[in-house]
Amino acid sequence: MGFSRRHRFYFVLVALWLTGPALAASDAQCQREQAALNQWREGNERLEAHLEHLDTALAGEPVAPAALTDALGAAPTGTAPPPSRAPAAVVPGCDALAPEYKGVRERTLRLTEQRRAKRLQWFELADEQRRALTTWHELYQNLAGAPAEGGSDDYLRERLAGLIALTPLLRRDPAAAFTALDRLARRPGTPPWLSAAEPAQEMLWRRQSAEAQRQVLALRAALWDQAGGLSLLTGGGGLDAALTVIDLETGLAVDRLYQAFQLTFQEGRLNGEMRRYLPLLSNALALLLGIALFAVLIHFSRRGKGALLSLHARVMEASGGRRWLWNLSRLVAGLAPLLPWLIPWFALDLVEPALQAPSTRLLLWLLPLARLYVVFGLTWLIGEWLVLRVAQGAGTYLNGEQANQAGERARRVAVWLMLPWALFLAVDQLLGGGLLHDFSGLLLGLALYAAIGRLLTQRGEDYLVCLQSILPSRLDPLAARLLSQRLFSWTAPLLLPVALVYFVFRYLDQLLAGADWYLRLKARWFRMRAQSGDEDEKTEDDTQPAREYQQWFDAGLPDDEPAPFIDTGLTDAMEKAIQRWREDKTDENTLLVAGEKGSGKSMAARRLTRALEKNDEGLRVVSVAVPPKTLAPEDVIALVAEALDESLEEGPASLVKNDEQRRPTLLVLDEAQNFFLARIGGLEGWRTLLRLTNARLDNLFWLVLLNNQSWAYLCNVFGREYQFRNVVRVKRWGQSEIRSLILSRHHLSGQTLRYDEVLLSSRGPEAGNVRNAEQRYFSLLWDACRGNPMAALRLWLSSVKVTRRQVLVGLPAKPQGTAVEKAGENLLFVYAAIATHENLSSGEIVAATDLPENVVRYALKAGFDAGFIRQSDDGRYRLVPLWYHTVINHLTRKNLLHE
Repeated sequence: MGFSRRHRFYFVLVALWLTGPALAASDAQCQREQAALNQWREGNERLEAHLEHLDTALAGEPVAPAALTDALGAAPTGTAPPPSRAPAAVVPGCDALAPEYKGVRERTLRLTEQRRAKRLQWFELADEQRRALTTWHELYQNLAGAPAEGGSDDYLRERLAGLIALTPLLRRDPAAAFTALDRLARRPGTPPWLSAAEPAQEMLWRRQSAEAQRQVLALRAALWDQAGGLSLLTGGGGLDAALTVIDLETGLAVDRLYQAFQLTFQEGRLNGEMRRYLPLLSNALALLLGIALFAVLIHFSRRGKGALLSLHARVMEASGGRRWLWNLSRLVAGLAPLLPWLIPWFALDLVEPALQAPSTRLLLWLLPLARLYVVFGLTWLIGEWLVLRVAQGAGTYLNGEQANQAGERARRVAVWLMLPWALFLAVDQLLGGGLLHDFSGLLLGLALYAAIGRLLTQRGEDYLVCLQSILPSRLDPLAARLLSQRLFSWTAPLLLPVALVYFVFRYLDQLLAGADWYLRLKARWFRMRAQSGDEDEKTEDDTQPAREYQQWFDAGLPDDEPAPFIDTGLTDAMEKAIQRWREDKTDENTLLVAGEKGSGKSMAARRLTRALEKNDEGLRVVSVAVPPKTLAPEDVIALVAEALDESLEEGPASLVKNDEQRRPTLLVLDEAQNFFLARIGGLEGWRTLLRLTNARLDNLFWLVLLNNQSWAYLCNVFGREYQFRNVVRVKRWGQSEIRSLILSRHHLSGQTLRYDEVLLSSRGPEAGNVRNAEQRYFSLLWDACRGNPMAALRLWLSSVKVTRRQVLVGLPAKPQGTAVEKAGENLLFVYAAIATHENLSSGEIVAATDLPENVVRYALKAGFDAGFIRQSDDGRYRLVPLWYHTVINHLTRKNLLHE
């Protein structure tokens, strides 16, 4: 059964009704995408325009600056812009436009890559080249946009076009560009129409011409440095080329001076016609005002020098031993003499851009004279400093009259140096780089060389001593021949860098003299250079004078002489905590002092107790040395009860009950490391002490002294914050404190002191200087003992040789530690136990280490034979003070200690 014609007609209508909107929407989509495609094509046209402008500029043809900036995507004298992002692939909804989209995108990619390559070619030019080309393009554009009268602009436009045409040469061959630039640099003369031109037109022409010429000279100087002046002269014909370049540069300098004069004259003439004599009066007023301001600036700069020196004095007074303030004061004192000259120099740099106006043109011309005056002052100051530094480096200190003579001689030398300085500054201002610039620089260098020789002649012997202080001794004959009277003026400046190194070294040595790391490094460097050999093998001096001398360095001095006390601040720190308790400023009644064995804890505590007994009558002071080993709780309570003369049957509760009737008491517990043993059950004594000290008491203050290694172990067991809240860690002594300790005890012996030749300098101004030898020795001693006074006393005795009337001091005999490093692991456990507890018996070592008794005996014998373990009269084993840090450092590296 078929469809009738009528049914087919209805079917077509229904199909059109269903597909019509879709066809209409597809047509609108194609129109929108066609419009976007057209915009994309317009963007490609802009890319083509950019390429055309870049090709024109790189080919050496004039381009409008705005067009060049737009094509480069950045300022022509700036930095290159980041690369443009590639357009993403587009799948159009209109299938008919897909091929066109693809073609346009490929074209965009190609044009973008070409533009990027062209941009890179431009920005690969040096800054001076791009700056000069940009200026010439701007000037050419300005001339092209102005109406030309009688061909007045053609002359300058043709010259600018010739300069712009050098662009390809600048990219390819800087030497050829320099030669071509020289042909364009010297103008054949002013155009004939200029004499009949209007004043405004003539001034505009001269201003544009001067700016173009300024960029020519700047570009020429840059090319001279880039291509190498010597290679340019060699390639151009040698001496004939040099004479030609000199003639050209002389003409350029004279021409620039002439053009600057003409420009100033025309500006004054133009302004004179408009405002009569106002420009002349304004320049004269600016000149008078500038001279007055410069004089005032010099005056206040000199006043600033005095202010800096007074600041230096105040800083020195307020330093209070703080090294960084002392270093700051040295810096202030060093800047003070430079201030009257540096301030005017920077002020001239700041004011120069503001003097470009016609009313201050005359003052601008006189700025080089002001700079020359500043250069004179700096030259005078540097010359005087050099002479004084040479004398000081040789150990010769000049009196007032000699210092004034040195300053006067430096002033005379600075005066005749002004001629080469003026020539150099003039050439640098007019031409910049070039052959004349290099020649004037060479002339200035020769003049400075001769001036240095003339200055150093008056201190010839001192100069030789300075050089000998830093040069190897084998070069002394050569230095003496070079600095003979006949050759001195010629050879002395050649050796000046060596002297300057010496001056810098001495300055840094003084600047860092208070830094511990520098003193330690300096001492170790001297020890390496001294090559003293194996110091462990030095035999002990066992003569009768040595034994008598040794008594002055023991704990108890002969004839009950009081031991000299060196105040390191530890006593004040302990006294401060006690005084706060006495004044009811705090409820804290405990203080723990932890430090190395021999660091001065016990001596500081004894001095404190004597002072309190004398000055505080209301305070009862009780000192107890804890016996080894007080480990049982009942023994600890009995010890405290006996010290306080109280019954402590109930332990801490008894302390609290008796507190109201107790007189204010300070209880000092020395050797508190004897309260514990590192084994199971060996910590009960320390726990008992903590229970006693934690009792809330008003009339009892606990001062506990113990070894730092013991405190580190107890902190790992109990926790640092759960034992004592107030803890003072004894600091290592400084070099000056160790020095005072040794020399004060030596002074009591009545012996004279002499230092070995190895400590005395044999060269330079320090040759035979006992003070420097003493400083060198105590730097070595302080580094070897690590700030421990007990170790310092033993090291001192190991480094001296005593006779009846004299003590000869050599290098400190620092143990090398080879025996400790060769010990096995079990032996190191024994030594670590002794270091942790400070003193142990053989049975306690077995208990603490859980090692067999035969291993412990072997370890003790090995340490005794090597010399770093000793047995005291009570049968307890300790580390020998001389070996203390050597053993501790090795055990620390093996992670066997807790600190």
